[in-house]
Amino acid sequence: MPSPTPVDDLVGGAPDTAGLLARLHDAHVERLAAVDPLVRPAVPSAEEADRLLVSGDVGGLATVRDSDLLWVARRAHVLTVRAAAPDAPAWAAVLDRWLARVGDDPAATDAETSATVAVASRDVDLVAPLVARHFGPASVLALRALDRPDPDVWRRPPPGVRIRPAGRADLPWLLDRSVDLHAWESRFGYVPPRPDARASLEAELGEALERDEGWTWLAELDGEAVAFCQVNPPESAAWVNGATWLAPAGYLVQAYVEPVLRSGGLGRVLAAAAHARAAEEGWAAMLLHHSGVSGWSTPFWASMGYRPLVTSWMRRPAFRSAVG
Repeated sequence: MPSPTPVDDLVGGAPDTAGLLARLHDAHVERLAAVDPLVRPAVPSAEEADRLLVSGDVGGLATVRDSDLLWVARRAHVLTVRAAAPDAPAWAAVLDRWLARVGDDPAATDAETSATVAVASRDVDLVAPLVARHFGPASVLALRALDRPDPDVWRRPPPGVRIRPAGRADLPWLLDRSVDLHAWESRFGYVPPRPDARASLEAELGEALERDEGWTWLAELDGEAVAFCQVNPPESAAWVNGATWLAPAGYLVQAYVEPVLRSGGLGRVLAAAAHARAAEEGWAAMLLHHSGVSGWSTPFWASMGYRPLVTSWMRRPAFRSAVG
């Protein structure tokens, strides 16, 4: 049932909407500093103010993003929260007004659409209204501070294993495993299946191997590649590393271990190698995304010292007529 709390729909602009957005943002940043001091909300531009929905001390910026990115729906309805207070009824009212607008999109019931809200993972007061509206924790942006080294045992390869930098000649093997990773993530329901994933991943991997030379590692067992870990250095991770005040921060793009060898320490030694190299370069943190509902990646990355920073709550498709 929609919330009875009134909402000011300022889409299209209103007097001093930009000033209202700036005040909401500043208060949101101040509140989050007490909730999680490592979360850094992006500063909205004045031009974004004409997409503002407000109820009491809670606002949301409504955006529609069309893209061909592999890991998200082709059309994403996105709500960016700016909450000066943890007011659940006001937040629920903003969500309901936004979802009503999402439902007006003729494509909103298509599987290649989503409705997404990113919330600081420790901002628990905003979670219940999302769950009540059938949002699920699609993905987690997790952070590992690099102010302490990993235990030596984590960096010690298992018997018969050699860790080495990946090169262009390794692209075919890396590509096959990256396609497998994409297919695996799509099984959880939030990443759309893409039959054309191989072509996009080949271009991305080839570019990364040249641009970020030395930041992809292979694990070989008796001379055969069996695992890898890929990292973007801070200059290649600007799209995501502004989400934390810790800087510079790199981004662990993906990690893979052959299924029959999982739980044998290969993922741990690869991640530890990445952490050690990043610490030598003076990085303050490493970021990564993992599925919010995976029984594999969630506990593994937690065991490696990563903790949730921002959770992306999602509905895919964006709208179902039976969901109220």
